[in-house]
Amino acid sequence: MNPIYFSAGSAVFLTLLAAAMWGSWMQIVKHLGDYPVSGLSLFLYTFAFIFVWGLTFALSALLIPEGIKEAVKANLNIIPKILIGGGMMSLGMAVSLEVLGRIGLLLSATLSGAFGSILGIITSIAEEGIPETPGALTLVIIITFVFILAGFVCSLASIMRDHDRTEDKVKVNKSVKSQVSVSVVLLSALGTFLMNGWSIGTAAGTAGGVPPILTAALMVTGSFLGIALFCGIKHTVRQEWKTVLCIGRPKKPFVFSLIAAFCHYGGNILSIYSMPALSATLSFLFGRTLNIWTYFWGFYYKEFSGSKKRTYAVLFSGIALFFLGLGLLGLFSYGG
Repeated sequence: MNPIYFSAGSAVFLTLLAAAMWGSWMQIVKHLGDYPVSGLSLFLYTFAFIFVWGLTFALSALLIPEGIKEAVKANLNIIPKILIGGGMMSLGMAVSLEVLGRIGLLLSATLSGAFGSILGIITSIAEEGIPETPGALTLVIIITFVFILAGFVCSLASIMRDHDRTEDKVKVNKSVKSQVSVSVVLLSALGTFLMNGWSIGTAAGTAGGVPPILTAALMVTGSFLGIALFCGIKHTVRQEWKTVLCIGRPKKPFVFSLIAAFCHYGGNILSIYSMPALSATLSFLFGRTLNIWTYFWGFYYKEFSGSKKRTYAVLFSGIALFFLGLGLLGLFSYGG
């Protein structure tokens, strides 16, 4: 097992900070224009690869006292699972961003939230077992259910928001939903399944005692290799490299990718270092609060402007459920 780097309170704070970073960087998709979302994913994980490995080599004497080579040798049986987890996560992120681009962040978060919560919890428990706190399994199930319910209530608010708008817009929205509903649901399910690579890789590293910074470095290696293979094939077949490399066009997507890389894998590192104090299972649940930030940014971008009072009432009820789940998590963590 890994040593505990932070107190429980500090670990909770850092995990919530990581969730805020995760829940915020995806807003970048709103500013891409006609730039391919997969191009953002490619450069996101390229910059993340450079960032995490640079940090790993720079701080290896402090964070991996036995040395990188020795740490790798000692964990050869776990490393493939971490690499695969990282690769799955980057591919899942690419698919999820594609869904986000089609239906927006709020609805895409709901589609992936329920399946992702259940899958992530099962994976975390399978890797490291049920937390030792009495009644832990029951509490985990209740908290997971509350988060899932919160997502569905907020999704209902999103649907009500659409009905609050003009009749023409409602008709367009219904038309679009009828055309893409099946493909969107399938893509969302695929993306969520692949994104579970995060739980697979980090839980394996935490349970196996792999140094957290090495876990992050191995995860980002898998992420980079997975997305590079996917984008290499996709953009070559579609002959999109001129657009992806921003040749003859503004280079803003590179800046967006750099910001996303810092928030995505910076949050990952904070979460991984906090896991030993919380367990992978509780860390995963705290990470689900990223959805609160999704709705915060929804307010910032005025996605609910023009909605009726009953729509806001439903929305605030959903957000309140997220905070209820967070409160139950806090009681569980400190009560244990």
